[in-house]
Amino acid sequence: MNFFWKMFSRALMLLLVLPVTNSIKGLVAKWQGDDTAERSGRITLNPMVHLDLLGSLAIMLCGFGWAKPMPINFGRMKSYKRGVVLISLTDPITHFISSIICLNIASIISYTVSGYAGIAISIIFSTLAEINTCLGVIHLLPIPGMDGFTLLYMFAGQKFVRWYHYNQRMVDQVSLIVLFVLFFIGDLTRGLIDPLGWLIYLVHYGVLYKTTFWIPFIFT
Repeated sequence: MNFFWKMFSRALMLLLVLPVTNSIKGLVAKWQGDDTAERSGRITLNPMVHLDLLGSLAIMLCGFGWAKPMPINFGRMKSYKRGVVLISLTDPITHFISSIICLNIASIISYTVSGYAGIAISIIFSTLAEINTCLGVIHLLPIPGMDGFTLLYMFAGQKFVRWYHYNQRMVDQVSLIVLFVLFFIGDLTRGLIDPLGWLIYLVHYGVLYKTTFWIPFIFT
């Protein structure tokens, strides 16, 4: 049953959460002056417009993945640097806020709905929260291809920019290996070495979960 609810929650992630996060990114781009996403029909809650086949399979099988890239033209924005920074922050912030909402709903359900229905609904929202936290943390990794690296690139200065462009091919190849190691070393070592898992756990339970502190005072 736990496996069934986990798969069901991941399907909800694809059908509900990813369209919201992508649409918000498109709205932020439009706010900054670029309406490419809107003209491309990507600001919509229709999941079929956003889903990438491989990325969707990754979410269903591993709990993390990706959607189709949003068509964004930073050259059309009012301020290039501000636009890049805001767009890079959109995904992780949206995922963290979604995680907080799901955690609070799951906690409220656990206090107010009894029986198997309460357990099932709580598991669904708890799993959605975990997936959102996982995606938010992954987006912030300072590795090429991730929003965290884009933020690092924008604020690191010209010396770092020149170094990266000079070594870009090597850095990208090493970064891909690092990503694979981070994603799978926890399973391979049975949790003995799992820096990404520890970071996700710290953010999820050490920060985001604390937003549910008020619920026991209201519902007990």
